[in-house]
Amino acid sequence: MFMKLTILLAVSMIVAVFSSCKKHDIPVQGRKYPADVANAWMQMQIRLTRTTAGYNSVVSDRSFGYAGITLYEALVPGSTGYRSLLPQIGSAPVATDKNCNEYYWPASVNAAMAMLTKDFFETTSSANMASIDSLEAAFTAKFKTEADASMINNAVAYGQKVATAIFEWSKTDGGHQAYAHVVDTSYKPPVGEGLWVPTFPAFGPPILPHWGDNRSFIANIGATTQPGPSITYSASAKSPFYAMVNELYTISLTLTHEDSIIAKFWGDQPGNLNVPAHATSILTQLIIKNNLDLGTAAAAYALHGIAMNDASISVFKTKYKYNLVRPITYIRNVMGRENWNSVIPTPPHPEYTAAHAVISAASAAILEKFFGTNYSFTDHSYDATYGTRSYPSFEDYAKEAGRARVLAGIHYSPSVAIGLTQGKQVGMKVAQLHIK
Repeated sequence: MFMKLTILLAVSMIVAVFSSCKKHDIPVQGRKYPADVANAWMQMQIRLTRTTAGYNSVVSDRSFGYAGITLYEALVPGSTGYRSLLPQIGSAPVATDKNCNEYYWPASVNAAMAMLTKDFFETTSSANMASIDSLEAAFTAKFKTEADASMINNAVAYGQKVATAIFEWSKTDGGHQAYAHVVDTSYKPPVGEGLWVPTFPAFGPPILPHWGDNRSFIANIGATTQPGPSITYSASAKSPFYAMVNELYTISLTLTHEDSIIAKFWGDQPGNLNVPAHATSILTQLIIKNNLDLGTAAAAYALHGIAMNDASISVFKTKYKYNLVRPITYIRNVMGRENWNSVIPTPPHPEYTAAHAVISAASAAILEKFFGTNYSFTDHSYDATYGTRSYPSFEDYAKEAGRARVLAGIHYSPSVAIGLTQGKQVGMKVAQLHIK
C-alpha cells in the first residue's frame, strides 16, 4: 500500500507541472542548437560511473536511462515535431508554463542535467561534485552571451522542474540508491547440481538478485523478452553441456594476442569503462562525428539509455531464473582443471544469459535507428590503452562485445548468441517509441 501511494504521489507531482507551449511559437521551436551541452553532460556521466562507488554496469544502465530521458524532456517542448516520451513509458509529461519563445532551451538541458546528475550521484567525491558545478557554470556563462537573461532564467527553472519530477518518479522503480546495496546478503541462491555458486577469486555473493523485478520503461519488457532455458546441465563428458564448456576451455588454451586485446577491450574491469559507459562513449563519438543537432542527440541519448536500462532488467530476470553455473566452476570441479582461470575475473552473478551481449545488442539496435544498419565506425574509447577497434556495422560491434566474454572465459557461446537475440528484441521494442 505504501509503495502504491508513493507511486501515485510521484505521478501526481509530474501531472501538476504539466502544460503546453503555444502553437504560434513554432518558428522559435524550429531552431537547431549544437549538441555540445548534451555531449558534455553524458561524458560527465561516463566519468562519474567510473569513479563513484557502487556504479557497476547494472546500476549505471539505470542512471544512463534516466539521464537520457531527462536530457530529452528538458528540451522537447522547444523542438518542433518531437513528442514527450514520458506518457509512453508510464509517466506524465512535464511541460512549460510560458510561451516556448521565452526559453533558451540549451540552458534548460544544462540545468536539468546538473540537478539530476547531483541527485543520482549524491555519494560521489567532493571533487566530482565540484566538477559537476563547474560544468554547469561554464555553460551558464556561455549561454549568457547567446540569449537574454530572462530566457535563460525561465529555461533554468523549467529544466530543474523536469529533473525534480523525473528523479521523484525514478525513486519508485525498484532501483533507487542501488549503488548502496549492490550485494543483497539476505538473498539465498538455490543450491543444486549445475547451479551458480560464488566464483574464484573473490567468491563474493551475487549482485542485485532482484534487479529483474524493477519497473522497466517499456511495460513488461523483461517478461516479454525472456529466452528459454540453456542447454541441460550434465557432468557427462559425452553431453552437449560438457561440449559447450569444453569449447570455451579449448579456446582459452590457444588465445592469440588479438583475442586477449578483444577480451580486455570489452572487459568491465577497474579502470575501464563499464558496459553502458562504453556503449554511451560510442554514441557520443558518433554524435560528434556526424555533427548532430541538440534535438537529435537528445533523442538518441534517451532511447539508448532506455534500451540499456530495460536490457539490464531483462537479462537479470533471466540470470536469476535459471541460475546457471559459471565456466570456471565447471572447468575446475567437473573437468578437473583445478588451476584454470579466466582472462578477466568472473562477475558475481549467474552465467545465463550473457549480460554484455544483451546490453550491446540493445545498444546496437538504437544506433541503427539513428545512423543506419550498415554504418561503419571506429571506436576510440581506449586509444591510449588498447588502441582502436573498427566495425563494418553496429551488429558487428555487438557481436564482438559478446564474443569477448567467451574469449575472456566467463560465458559460453550459446549464452552469448541467445543474449544477442534477447538484447536485439529489447532494442527493437525501444526503437518503436515515438519521438516524432
